[in-house]
Amino acid sequence: MQRLIWTSDKPTQAGWYWWRATGEEMDPLILFVDEVGYFQWPDGASQEVGLTKGEWAGPLTPPSES
Repeated sequence: MQRLIWTSDKPTQAGWYWWRATGEEMDPLILFVDEVGYFQWPDGASQEVGLTKGEWAGPLTPPSES
């Protein structure tokens, strides 16, 4: 099993990542970061990874097929 660690380092490659805000009462989210460094919030708005404030963990490894 992959062990993830929260870090303030922003993603540098495409993939799925955990993200959590710092200092806010908000549940962590799983977000997809694309090849050019953007992701989409659950409300549909997109944002550049470099403009986020929070911590990241990942990229996540997709589950294997049985």
